[in-house]
Amino acid sequence: MSDEENPEYGKITEEAVAKLVARLGKTFPITQPYVRSVNLDNVTRVARSIGDDNPLFIDPAYAATTRYGRLVAPPALFYGAAWGSWDLRRGQGLPGVHGLHCGDEWRYFQPLLEGDEVHATKTLVRAEPMEGRMAGNKMFIQADEIRYYNQNDELVAIQIMPVIRAEREESKKRGKYSSIERATYTEADIAQIDKELENELPRGATPRYWEDTEIGEAVDPVVKGPLTLPDMVTWLQAIGSPHVRGGKYWQQYRKQSPKVAVIDPETGIPQAVERVHWDNFMAAEIGMPAAYDYGSQRGGYATYFATNWVGDDGWVAELDFQFRGMYFNGDVFHLSGEVIDKWRGQQTGTGYVKIKFQAINNRGDDIMPGTGIFALPSKVNGPVNFPVDVRTDGRADD
Repeated sequence: MSDEENPEYGKITEEAVAKLVARLGKTFPITQPYVRSVNLDNVTRVARSIGDDNPLFIDPAYAATTRYGRLVAPPALFYGAAWGSWDLRRGQGLPGVHGLHCGDEWRYFQPLLEGDEVHATKTLVRAEPMEGRMAGNKMFIQADEIRYYNQNDELVAIQIMPVIRAEREESKKRGKYSSIERATYTEADIAQIDKELENELPRGATPRYWEDTEIGEAVDPVVKGPLTLPDMVTWLQAIGSPHVRGGKYWQQYRKQSPKVAVIDPETGIPQAVERVHWDNFMAAEIGMPAAYDYGSQRGGYATYFATNWVGDDGWVAELDFQFRGMYFNGDVFHLSGEVIDKWRGQQTGTGYVKIKFQAINNRGDDIMPGTGIFALPSKVNGPVNFPVDVRTDGRADD
């Protein structure tokens, strides 16, 4: 064993890969979600965690005046029904091998409203070796398809969640991000970010009509950051955590899955591998210069950017984005985009627009490129009707 090897860290072995691949196509219910009920507390916690002040999500009196008649769950709430559950990662395979959530593909069919219930299933749909700069050929990629249902067993959303698995020692040795310096800010810098935040307003009750939306039109930008530990705390309060557990629950989890914990070299205390998101030492163990965000958290910011623009009468039908690079503590990024296409559904006549967006950080890197397809209300055809399914609706010739 080399000096850099840690017996607590797992390896991508043929045996471990075979066990993982054997799960392809098998569906399992998620039985221990963090969020089950769509209620005032859960909805507002999610909205607050991503900085969303849209009254459709946080003000019951306002929501009662809309077509929905009650609070609507922001799309980020789905992460609490799966990502933050205690059993999404059960049977994930490759124990002790670090996982990096590397993007999401979302399809949203109909809203979750206050008073609804949500439950989910997971199916492994991808499992294959890969090679990259982070850990060379000591990498693997896998993806789950997660289906979300309401209390009537109606399908409300589908998520494809890919995860890159990389051996920690190899990642640390290569140090892909080791040259990155921590961001610092002047008082004027913070004042500028605060000004941009004050200018972020949800479209709200003013409809964004399909007929009035043009290709090339800019999507209202949003700013996120500088990222801090409280941002992590509010996110976990909203959607839960698979690894952060206390007392007997933490002891039983370590007994069940020994490689979920890493011994703190200063104290000898076993701590959750999830410390990479708030502990610079643990982040350094995989070659990072500082702690960094949750992938799901960055995805939540993408949903905020989308719903802010479409307004209360529009609908985010699809989002597809990739996590490129890291969003380190102290970093800031700007989300912006433009409309690149528009059409009507062949079957329903629903007006759709497609946008392309980017998330440029303080170093000029695009850390979340993506696209979105939105259904907008029409002056001719009226409001968006649910369920919305772009892929089965087809495309009418204009």
